[in-house]
This record gives sequence, C-alpha cells and structure tokens, in this order.
Amino acid sequence: MTYVSSFEILAENLVPTAIIPSGPQNPFLIQGFFVEVSCLAQSARFNLIFQETTDFKQGLGPKALFAQIIDSGGNVNPYNNFFASTGRGFLNIGIASGQTLIFGVQCLPQLVGADEDESLLPQAGTGWRGTVRLDGPPSGAIIATPTQRLVYYTGPNPKSDSVITASVYGVPTASGGTVL
Repeated sequence: MTYVSSFEILAENLVPTAIIPSGPQNPFLIQGFFVEVSCLAQSARFNLIFQETTDFKQGLGPKALFAQIIDSGGNVNPYNNFFASTGRGFLNIGIASGQTLIFGVQCLPQLVGADEDESLLPQAGTGWRGTVRLDGPPSGAIIATPTQRLVYYTGPNPKSDSVITASVYGVPTASGGTVL
C-alpha cells in the first residue's frame, strides 16, 4: 500500500453565499481530482482507493459523483463501479508497459436527476476530502501524478451556466516524488 496524495472534490460557490454582499459575481466552482498513472514495468494490476472521512454521503452524495477512466487513446470511459464495494475507487485495474491512464472523480450537480433541483446545494456547496492510495503494483512499477482540475461557472448549473475560466494544478504526493 502506497499513499499517493490527499484529494478534494468540490461543487460550490467560490465564496459562501451567506457572507458575500449582493452585486459582485460569485463564481460556482466544479473541482475534480485526477491521477495520471503510467506503467514502467512490463504490466501491473492495482487498486486506486479513495478514503474519505464521511464515506461520500454528505452533500449531494454518490448520485452526483462521476468517476471516469481516460484510456491511452484519450477516450473518456465512465467507471460505474466506483462505489461497488467498501474499497471506494478504481479496483483491479490492469495497465500495460508504457501505457498511461488517467483516473478522475468529480462532482457534477447536473447528475442528480430531473426530479431534484440541482441548483439547491447544501450550504451553497458540497465536497469531499481525504486520501488516495495505490495498492498492488510492485515498488517502482508505477508513476502517479495527481492533479486538481477546476472549472468556474457563472452559476450553479453547469448544463446552462457559462464557463468563466478553468485551471489545472499539481497536487503534492505523499512521498514527494511520483514513482511509486
């Protein structure tokens, strides 16, 4: 077991709506967590486990979380087994030598369904924090690079509100390096 980093997944206003005066724009932030994994060995199998302190049940909960794997061809593949067991994450993943995959988790309020108002977020937002660990591959077989990806919208509904800006930044790893 190797800890990769901490993570944070958010869908909330940049400033809590209760404390901002009327008038200034208060962007709505969607922040996802992504881990780029490259294989240095001939091949490897691993689990990428997300350990969150409230078991992803606070706020909008699992119904608003979107897990995905971006394959070596750049295709985005939804990963519907993220909550399939007590090991929340990407389980029993195979990767070939020289291959790079990207694993992402983000909160998308528009996924909660038409029967609920996705613009009504608890406490002007929802979010999860915790740690990510990699189980299974031999030491030195994997390079893992975590990033946060942020998109700022004019309002709380990414289906209809305009994008203001976006950014990506690296997250420090637990070991200080990326070879695990």
